Amino acid sequence: MKTIIVAALLFIGALFIGAPALAEPDGTRWSDPRPYRTQLPRSVSAHLELRADLQNLFHFKNDADFDRGAPLYDASGQTVGAFATIFTPRATLHILDNLRMYYEVELGLNFWSKQNPDQPDPTAADMFVLKHREIYGEGEVAEGQAGFLAGYSYFRDPTGLFVAHWIGVARTWWRPRDGIRLGLFVGQVPDQTHEGIVLADNNFRRDIWIFGGHYDLSVDERWRLSAAVTALYDTHLVDQTRWLLCPSVHLELGQGRVEGFIDVAMQGGKQLGQAVGDEDQTHLAWAAQAGLRVALGRLELQGTVLALSPDDAYPGNGRNHAFLYSGKSRSATLMLTEDEIRDWYDNLDERASAFSGGFFASRAGLMVSDLKLSFKLHERIRPALIVGAATVLKPENALDGILVGVEADGVLELRLADYLVGHVVVGGLVPGAAGGALINRIDRGATDPIVMTEVSLTLIY
Repeated sequence: MKTIIVAALLFIGALFIGAPALAEPDGTRWSDPRPYRTQLPRSVSAHLELRADLQNLFHFKNDADFDRGAPLYDASGQTVGAFATIFTPRATLHILDNLRMYYEVELGLNFWSKQNPDQPDPTAADMFVLKHREIYGEGEVAEGQAGFLAGYSYFRDPTGLFVAHWIGVARTWWRPRDGIRLGLFVGQVPDQTHEGIVLADNNFRRDIWIFGGHYDLSVDERWRLSAAVTALYDTHLVDQTRWLLCPSVHLELGQGRVEGFIDVAMQGGKQLGQAVGDEDQTHLAWAAQAGLRVALGRLELQGTVLALSPDDAYPGNGRNHAFLYSGKSRSATLMLTEDEIRDWYDNLDERASAFSGGFFASRAGLMVSDLKLSFKLHERIRPALIVGAATVLKPENALDGILVGVEADGVLELRLADYLVGHVVVGGLVPGAAGGALINRIDRGATDPIVMTEVSLTLIY
């Protein structure tokens, strides 16, 4: 038996000694089990494009709400303020002329009083905040007539009022002719319900899906139309599945010095187990937004109006009319809606709403109107005045109050150098009864004003 085994081994060894070595181009004897890594042609035209923003901020408010009443324990006071730093590098690897990888990371919002650059413990609470914002690949095929994107990306529906999120998404599009583009998309809004680290701890049972199709039409530079039907299928709450369809349309018009846009979105669907007695709710809601900009020499006038539908006065019945809102509007206000100089995550349109599954819903509804007047004083100096007002559309859901607040801001934009931009802001917000009812923590009837100042210095590469 031993003789047979030795003979077999010698025979196999002879085969290997006599056979030619099947080496890969890089000199390895065995091929990579992932053959696509060695069989693709090497790119000779690849190049890396780098972009970055470095923003330093000062922000101060005299209070977070409209009530100066001190709680029983008030050791930290009621003012709100911080110095902060945000660094946002962006890298695009152009593999070929029609194929790219994109990566964007945000180091921040890092508060000088909290985040410690000398912290050795990577699990400590004072480590730097790091957000991997966008990681995706995209490209064009069929001589530019079709394309794709897959990965983590900032995704919007045509209006941005329903979906405007950083999510994992796959998109594909086709251009049947110049000026027309058709596309499909599917993505998932992140949620931690029944999600683990390894694959065995994950499934599709408790996920939040968005999917649908879109249509884009461009006619020279005068007007553009974008339309989409976006579906939401949300199972992240056990026995409270919600699904809806949201058709949305964005129309842009421009002629000479005048530009305008109109956004309309509708939502219809079901929310299971939301009504009294574990009954289902029918979801029917709407949102609309419009804006106009007029350029008069050095003077520019811009106005927008935003409206989000309210629920009725009877919570827990068989109908829900509160629009599921992304929190992203085109309003120029800095406190009533998102501060575009830097999102501080404390704008009142979000705080006055309930949050669930990545979306905001206000039973009181919302209407925001604003006017922005900016003047080009110099090539590098542009002061602006912003005035805005917000009301609810269903006072019964805001303790019978109507006015959320009136905001006024003075903004000075300074182009200090070709890659250096500064902003100085002084603003105030005078609340109404609805604002106090929706925002205050102790006395819902208090309507004390908020004053704010903000300074930003941004290096842009």
